[in-house]
Amino acid sequence: MIKRFQRQMTRLVGCPHDCRYLLAVSGGADSMVMANLFLLSGYHFAIAHCNFHLRGEDSDRDMRFVQQWAEEHQLVCHVQEFNTLGEKEQTGESVEMAARRLRYQWFEAIGEDYDFVVTAHHANDDAETMLLNLTRGTGLKGLTGIPAVNGHIIRPLLPFSSEEIHAFAANQHIDFVTDCTNADERIKRNKIRHSVLPTLQTLNPNLIPTLLHNKEIWQQQYALYQQAVQELKERAVSENGTEVAIQRSVIDGHPYSEVLLYEILRPYRFSEADVKAILQTQQTGKIFLAPEHTLVVNRGEYLVRPTLSSTEEPVVFHNLDELRTLFNVAQMPNLGDLASLKRQDALYIAPDKLTFPVTVRHWRHGDFFYPLGGKGKRKLSDFFNDQKINRLEKQHILLFCIGEAIAWVVGHRSDERFKVLPSDPEYLTITKN
Repeated sequence: MIKRFQRQMTRLVGCPHDCRYLLAVSGGADSMVMANLFLLSGYHFAIAHCNFHLRGEDSDRDMRFVQQWAEEHQLVCHVQEFNTLGEKEQTGESVEMAARRLRYQWFEAIGEDYDFVVTAHHANDDAETMLLNLTRGTGLKGLTGIPAVNGHIIRPLLPFSSEEIHAFAANQHIDFVTDCTNADERIKRNKIRHSVLPTLQTLNPNLIPTLLHNKEIWQQQYALYQQAVQELKERAVSENGTEVAIQRSVIDGHPYSEVLLYEILRPYRFSEADVKAILQTQQTGKIFLAPEHTLVVNRGEYLVRPTLSSTEEPVVFHNLDELRTLFNVAQMPNLGDLASLKRQDALYIAPDKLTFPVTVRHWRHGDFFYPLGGKGKRKLSDFFNDQKINRLEKQHILLFCIGEAIAWVVGHRSDERFKVLPSDPEYLTITKN
């Protein structure tokens, strides 16, 4: 097993002896075998142990066991204790999810001093993950199992079964502790481990090797699938700042439009149900909301932007120095060429008309202003319609207000009441940072 392990390490990192590793060690059989394999191979490593305080004295026993083993072998041992139940109550996560998040956040923080963080996931864990994903519902990605390399996290025991690991522990007289909660079949993964896998192995005694072989095929198929999706994305998607435009001509006419649109929208956390509804709607201007993004259906495209928080408060500036934190302000002499002062991305205003406080806020129903060059008072909602500004864009438009008056619809039009006059000796040019 040692030789196979060393070959696997070479496949994963190239030159294993040139790297420094941080090993996640719980004290159980899997992680203690991994630690001993690193020790026997002469690799440079330290230990990281999490105490989640979920099993009373047993949790503290495991912590002391790992600390003692590290001390005996003169290894650095990082230990972090968590109030996992308190975290669960605060976030609403399950205990398992809270513990996993806390664990990897800590690994990320202390792992900066090491080339790789190493976990002891093995072949049975991989098989359990694939089966668990199947029971929850999954696409092709869920069948690719646990990655052997994920950023700077590596998992060199994935080719080894639980039986091989326990046999090596027995042969090498490796001590370990046992987590009694691993037998609790109320936990879904334990149900898979103790009931589902043994039942399936009566149908195929070589189930674990079979699943690992299938995993390699599914990984290749998923890579090919991703390549095809990426090529279609390049044709369909364009970005302009935080806005993403998805061309409907590429999506709507594709034979697998639902899968394609889902893959494009997945990073923005739109659900499969959202995607179905988006493709079925014929209503221009229809809006769909994800947790942090908004999609609007236009005639030729789907537009996606970050959703503004409903609690976002207006920003009030009390002087010119404060205003310059959000805007560029330049003072210019008035040379009489007023016809050139028509940029939509700028507000041109005489200094004496820029009175404080200035408020920058989002538009509200009922807002109005006097568009520069227009014929008087105009509702902003009508102005937006005339400018073909969709409902999604409206959410992001800022209003530059002097007192109660809107002096500038930022990036679109300034107000006639604040324009520069021939009698003004100078003027300010204000643009967004």
